[in-house]
Amino acid sequence: MDRYAKYQIYGEIKYQASLKKYTSLRVGGTVDALIYPHDLNSLLGLLKDLHEDSIPFKIWGMGSNILASDDHYQGLVVKLDLCLKSVVFQGNKIYVQAGVSLIALAYLAADNALSGFEFASGIPGSVGGALFMNAGAYKHDVYECLDKILVYRDDRVEWIEKNEIEVKYRYTSFMNHRDWIILEAVFNCNDADKDRVLHTMDERRQRRIASQPLDLPSAGSVFRNPETMSAWSCIDAVGLRGYRIGGAMFSEKHSNFIVNNEDAKAKDVMDLIYLAQNKVEEMFNIRLKPEIEFFNWSNHD
Repeated sequence: MDRYAKYQIYGEIKYQASLKKYTSLRVGGTVDALIYPHDLNSLLGLLKDLHEDSIPFKIWGMGSNILASDDHYQGLVVKLDLCLKSVVFQGNKIYVQAGVSLIALAYLAADNALSGFEFASGIPGSVGGALFMNAGAYKHDVYECLDKILVYRDDRVEWIEKNEIEVKYRYTSFMNHRDWIILEAVFNCNDADKDRVLHTMDERRQRRIASQPLDLPSAGSVFRNPETMSAWSCIDAVGLRGYRIGGAMFSEKHSNFIVNNEDAKAKDVMDLIYLAQNKVEEMFNIRLKPEIEFFNWSNHD
């Protein structure tokens, strides 16, 4: 793997890594190499070299919202969840790097008697990933408290104000600019009673435990909710709750989750996605839109 040896100065490299180990769904093929940059400066140096060398690469956070194909990826996966971990509180402002766990941020905010992230106390994944796709729950989302985002684009680092970003339900303009890399964000939160915030978070955590299949590998909600009805009710209506293909199945507990029930292949998951889309479209004339990200699929990348 001499092609990637020069990048060892920027971080720890794992060659021929199996992506099963790095996705919450526990599926996926192998990758030429996976790297954990040492810190922000190492990441910026790495990105500069990768662009100059025309090396294919993808930025990953915690791998919690990704369906990686079973095929080998000829390129580099850059993992941010161990290098961009800083969280700094300045009054009501929180400066958060992209690799920080969203759940960890929610509890840190609560511990500092700040409100605004209660909705996120059960959402797996990194802050960068949440900002990329506008993660949310309980009718709240990660952009409500956002001030600005630090990004790497066009070979430079710059701040983007909130009003420069197009934001919709489970969509942001970052999804149309996949070469823009989120490095850090600043959030403005509200003062709150710490115990009350923690109580709200605990209540929502208990709701998730009761309603979601947290005991099996998954990538969270598979589909975005259509305007007129929930995705899970569409899936139920076409009789797919508990339906299995290979080692993957629509969860009995929450049918908008596909769980890895028995050493599933990525193709098993994708086949379930297509099956649900086709059946729902046939019954309701609605094409369900995936909420998860697809990695290394020829018809999606």
